[in-house]
Amino acid sequence: MAVRVLFGCEHCDARPDADTQRTLQGHQSGQRCGAYFDAQPGGWLIWTAGGALGRRRYACPEHRDDLTSDLHKHYRSLHPGVLDRGPYPELWPDGFSALDDRELTQLLSQVRNPPRPSSPMA
Repeated sequence: MAVRVLFGCEHCDARPDADTQRTLQGHQSGQRCGAYFDAQPGGWLIWTAGGALGRRRYACPEHRDDLTSDLHKHYRSLHPGVLDRGPYPELWPDGFSALDDRELTQLLSQVRNPPRPSSPMA
């Protein structure tokens, strides 16, 4: 029987877009405990947790700071990773391995040189 895991923000009813959903699903088997990750392309924050650090948690882009504040308040004395301020390692739906050389070059050039809005012609 196929199962689909539904992810949601800790602080609101937000659900990730399809690509970010794939990123979150792909990270479910991650064994790292007590670390933050950026789930791209949607900009969600993952707290890997585990053991005394509680359960795995997720936050939409609007509530990233709320999640880290809550974790700082409850777990800062238990694990130094709770206090990490980023930037956090990024996770992508299929990793960069899903991109060919041309697509990767195009993606990286957009990050370095974001497209400028075109001005209306007079």
